Amino acid sequence: METEPFNFDTPILFLIFRQPEITRRVFEQIRIARPKKLFISADGPRSEFPNDIKECEETRAVVSKIDWECEVKTRYLPKNVGLKNAVSSAIEWFFDHVEEGIILEYDCLPDPSFFKYCQTMLERYRHDTRIYSVSGNNIQADIRRGDGDYYYSRITGIWGWATWKRSWKTWRPNLEDYDKFRSHSVIRSIISDKTAQNFWIKSFDQVHNGFNTSTWAFCLIYAQFIQGSYCIVPNQNLIKNIGFGPNATNAGDPKHPLANLSVTSINNYRSPSFFVPDLEADNESSVRAAYQRPNPWYVRIPRRLIVRILELTNLKSFVKDSMRR
Repeated sequence: METEPFNFDTPILFLIFRQPEITRRVFEQIRIARPKKLFISADGPRSEFPNDIKECEETRAVVSKIDWECEVKTRYLPKNVGLKNAVSSAIEWFFDHVEEGIILEYDCLPDPSFFKYCQTMLERYRHDTRIYSVSGNNIQADIRRGDGDYYYSRITGIWGWATWKRSWKTWRPNLEDYDKFRSHSVIRSIISDKTAQNFWIKSFDQVHNGFNTSTWAFCLIYAQFIQGSYCIVPNQNLIKNIGFGPNATNAGDPKHPLANLSVTSINNYRSPSFFVPDLEADNESSVRAAYQRPNPWYVRIPRRLIVRILELTNLKSFVKDSMRR
């Protein structure tokens, strides 16, 4: 853990909603960093969940305890507008006031070194438009990539990240030119693994066809894809998502492997020797993001094998007779 003090002056946008105890843990890390500018945006309570009113109030009370010198701006919505609108409008509001900054959701618990890392990368690549964003989240950090302390990726990890106003301007709520993107199989030029390709296309399809109206992140990653720009990803994972569980909007499976990521510190910022994206890393990250809990053993047995077993044991006719009754 990094304890050496540093002059931290990068603005932070903290996105909150409910779950005050989870929010408290993340806010404590912000308190340790002592940002000079803190923006707090909260979605409002959902009308169909009566307990939301109390929980939202308790969560907002948690972040009101600011005991360091700090310029604070708050944006507390009176009614619920949903995850996609709440997050995207909050980031828009944030970049109406600043040119660059860190974006942290209430369930993304950072290692203390995350803040200095983000500030260093934002400064280093401030005028390099090839770089789209900086991620603190690395879901395949057990595999080291390249010879630097970070690598370049075609995918922005949004569990604790930072970016510039110039990049956020490219975000759109709808996937512009997606039909053309899909028909020309552009994804093959970005991701080579077939499973990973299917994951991204399926995810984009759901957004484009209106089946997924809660996500804002896929719109961001699509914008990065079509520009061919890169994200900075540390060779350590600096963020642990502590929000997996039944109360989560999207991450409902507490046994999901991404719910148990280990976190380490980063204290060196050596650049990779070559300014190219690590395609193997992007394949691996995509496959892990596409994880689905395995089906029960009997579902994984090939159908033709099941039929053959039934025939050999004379159970096939028995099953047919049972179905007729």
